[in-house]
Amino acid sequence: MFLTHTAVCGMERQLRYGSHGSVHLNINPETLLAECPRNLQPLDDLSAAVAVAVANPLDFPALSESIFPGDRVALALDGGVACSDRVVAGVIHCLLETQVAGRDITVLRVEETGPSSDTALRACLPEHVRDEIAIVTHDPQDEDSLQYLAASQGGDPIYFHGALCEADVVIPISALRVSDSPGYAGINGGLFPAFADAKSQQRFRESSHLSERQQALCEEANEAAWLLGSQFTVQVIPGAGDSVLEVLAGESQAVLARGEDLVQAHWGFQVPERASLVVATIEGGPEQQTWDNLARAIHSASRAVADDGAIVICTDLDSHPGPALQRLIGIGDTHQAMHEIEREPDAFPATQLCAVQERARIYLLSNLDGATVEDLGIAHVSSTDEVDRLMQRHESCILLANAHHAVPVADEDE
Repeated sequence: MFLTHTAVCGMERQLRYGSHGSVHLNINPETLLAECPRNLQPLDDLSAAVAVAVANPLDFPALSESIFPGDRVALALDGGVACSDRVVAGVIHCLLETQVAGRDITVLRVEETGPSSDTALRACLPEHVRDEIAIVTHDPQDEDSLQYLAASQGGDPIYFHGALCEADVVIPISALRVSDSPGYAGINGGLFPAFADAKSQQRFRESSHLSERQQALCEEANEAAWLLGSQFTVQVIPGAGDSVLEVLAGESQAVLARGEDLVQAHWGFQVPERASLVVATIEGGPEQQTWDNLARAIHSASRAVADDGAIVICTDLDSHPGPALQRLIGIGDTHQAMHEIEREPDAFPATQLCAVQERARIYLLSNLDGATVEDLGIAHVSSTDEVDRLMQRHESCILLANAHHAVPVADEDE
């Protein structure tokens, strides 16, 4: 993750970002407060790790004892899962060993982008079932694909994609995050509202930036999963870039209890104090280079930057801003902007950007043109050399690799 050696004029650091990018920094040792990567060891054999996790589930019977030939199985694949095609293929391989037929397996996806395309996923599957397994992309706007399940305790209707309601077994597959990660609806958030109707998703977006509402959203997601009958889950703990550190499977609350400790151990960092500059990166391919991950990186960096400080995010982001982000262009009243954007699909990155811009200057290295970046109130960085020059102007610095996963905590905040 980091390559380190001592130079005459200071310490040199190389941070990786994107698929192949790197930024070289020459740092005065007296200004560097903390480096927040660890030499995280990714899984050598992801398929084997999935097989072991599914064969030895936490607080849940083995699949061979709970799934039987003729059962219809739906795999609910959330977005942002590293190596998702290989993870899904590993779960399917385990299902086939229980004599579930390929024609009885449906993979339901929230998006159809990046390496986990249908072609890439099918290429990972045994040849004799590649064309039998259905791969479906969820569209929350398509009312014909939705089924009403029940009303929540709060009286809100719960809709799921029909493939989940009709399945005998539903297995969610998602990325595990720390419980207070912004926009995170808990271990069952990758099921509800991810595969719910547009109105439910909008309702969650309107509250996702409010920390006091986060626990209530998690409880609602848990309730929806329970009503659906989903108890078994597969959770991935991401590593640097596109790698995976851990795969956990089993009863959802047991997986959560084990997984939260592991996420904190891998991605929690203690820093002595907040710095005037935080240099953060998002490493990995197209699946990692998203506005949502940029929002997570900005939030993580904000936990380590001093008031009126600066945050530099180094990415390969190339997707244009969505409607919520575009609403920020030319808006001077941040509070009014928050009210206007919370209903949009990309409300999460827009609200995070608004919140952090109130106390820190944000710089972005990306594949977007400068005008697009500057219109959002973000300073455009055109080259990695600019990052190094910016560092020379600051009295203190923290390096935050893979910031969309990192959880830094300053001693002064405890």
